[in-house]
Amino acid sequence: MTQANPVTDFRPDIEGLRALAMLAILVYHLDVNALTGGYSAVDIFFPISGYLISKQIIEVKQFSFIGFYRRRMRRIFFSLVVTVLGSMIAGWILFAPADYASLAKSAICSVLAVANVYFYLSHSYFDAESSLKPLLHVWSLSVEEQFYFIWPALLIGCLRFRLSLRWAMLAIFAASLIASYVVTRIDPDFAFYMMFFRAFEFAIGALVLLMSGVRLTTLQRQLCGTAGLALIVLSLVWFDSTTVWPGANSLVPSLGAAAMIMAGPDAIPNRLLGNAGLVLIGRRTYSIYLVHWPLIVFYRYWTMVPLTLLEMVGLYIGSLALGALMFALIEKPFRYGLPPDSFIQRLWPQASAAMASLIVIVPVVTLAFATSVAVAKGVPSRLKIVQQPGELSFAGDICDSRRSWCSFGDLASSRIVYLMGDSHALNLLSGLDELFKRHQIKGIALFDHGCLFLYGTRAYFKGVPDKGCERNVSAAYRQIASDRWPVIIAGAYGSYTHGIGPAEGKVFDGVGADYMAWIRQHFAESLRKIHADERVVIVLKQAYDAGIDLPRCLARPQATPAACAPRSLAKSREVNAAVDAMVESLRKEDPNLIILDPNPAFCSDESCTVKIGDELLFRDSVHLTYAGSRYLIGRLEQPLLAALNGSLAATH
Repeated sequence: MTQANPVTDFRPDIEGLRALAMLAILVYHLDVNALTGGYSAVDIFFPISGYLISKQIIEVKQFSFIGFYRRRMRRIFFSLVVTVLGSMIAGWILFAPADYASLAKSAICSVLAVANVYFYLSHSYFDAESSLKPLLHVWSLSVEEQFYFIWPALLIGCLRFRLSLRWAMLAIFAASLIASYVVTRIDPDFAFYMMFFRAFEFAIGALVLLMSGVRLTTLQRQLCGTAGLALIVLSLVWFDSTTVWPGANSLVPSLGAAAMIMAGPDAIPNRLLGNAGLVLIGRRTYSIYLVHWPLIVFYRYWTMVPLTLLEMVGLYIGSLALGALMFALIEKPFRYGLPPDSFIQRLWPQASAAMASLIVIVPVVTLAFATSVAVAKGVPSRLKIVQQPGELSFAGDICDSRRSWCSFGDLASSRIVYLMGDSHALNLLSGLDELFKRHQIKGIALFDHGCLFLYGTRAYFKGVPDKGCERNVSAAYRQIASDRWPVIIAGAYGSYTHGIGPAEGKVFDGVGADYMAWIRQHFAESLRKIHADERVVIVLKQAYDAGIDLPRCLARPQATPAACAPRSLAKSREVNAAVDAMVESLRKEDPNLIILDPNPAFCSDESCTVKIGDELLFRDSVHLTYAGSRYLIGRLEQPLLAALNGSLAATH
């Protein structure tokens, strides 16, 4: 082993590769559709880390675990803790209590390097969407930190016991890749967040280092660099939300990064990446990565409306500028220390000692702060209102969400009405329960969150088929087709683009009119399957969507009703026009089909009702509380009973 030279070993092309990945992540996180596979850019970082960290371990005469972890502490940990502390301070000012408590828990796990585990375990249907989690991006840093804990001991152990590093890396690569491939098809979130299922990407980087003795011709280097860049670009622009991830597909950007590293700095694509501008960004990539996502999340939380193009540009530039500031003030001085002749050192000779103390003090203060906020459940005393988003009911809570069916209403009645659909159908449940009890009707709910109940279809999550959804849909239609009791159908028909497909086949990738035509075709087939011409079938148009998460918006410090104004009826009809037209067109299949519109129940032409007194009707932008469900059914009661009573009076 030889002593690594930090000067001659510097690879400007690797810094440029980091910059490319960071710029792609920024575009993706701002929801720019041009890079539908921007999430794959994270998988460029892992092989780079595998290569560089393995180099630091192998190519030194005497490796020091203490020295290695001290460098990691200065390079990674302190900047991360400052980001976490800054996020906690911003959260105090901006976040509602439930969201602030969630942020505090993620802050604790981020400091302890288990953020990936936290975000996997804390996921639920009504959990805050990813765009409202300021520290969600730290999952990848926790994966890297866990890699740092294991990798040195693994490599040094192989060297000490004279085991082949190449075979060891190949074994890790194969075991991790196979496990990732298998688990991705069972639980893609688990494969996404857990370090072992990413280990093959770190191993790829190590294998590139171990193959550095292989002499490539100039042509081979050019081909290698070109192919690597092509694979990276392909993953960024070709992959999308339907791509099975991570699994084998994550090999594409990983191998692309590995090929570019192997090509060396003199290959033409690598020289392009090694230009001064990208190197400048590349050196600041870690700081930019740390600050960009909290900045975007807090801004979105403050505005509570979709970003405009101008705001996207501002956040893009702001992320780069704030990252550069973070690099200059935090990362660089704490990583390299203050030069002896620096202005601060001359002004305050004890500055270096104080900085060393801060590396210990700031994490302790951050953990104590976050723990106190988590224990205090987000410190609701900061606000004037009492009811918080996380404390709100959901109309469907009267059914156990772990099941796919339940009975409600008058359970002793022999008269039955089915309710079938996703969470939009469950919006009706609390109100129907109360209505059916008054009118001696037994309800049977057949449901599944995030599963559109169209016959012969199934939902897809990150490109992986939801077999539970498929089973529930099949069982629901089998049950309903066995008799002729009335059926109420509701669903978020317009929300499954790239998230639904045939039960036998792959995800449907059509959009716009093609998607709506596909939904209509399967809706019509579903009506035939349940013999809609022989029974009462009530279909609800698209649910009213307030266009803003009302409880979360109102629960923010300094929030005003004007800042949380719901979407107008006209705007709601405009947004839902294609879906509602599709539902109306189903009358051609069955002229007796009964179609109800829930939107006028909440809105007049002038205004929309989203709360009565201090009681909120919505638990987010579209899902109803118990009160909201009762309010809706109260306004639909007359047409519902008119449709149901004639059918229920008949003999079945």
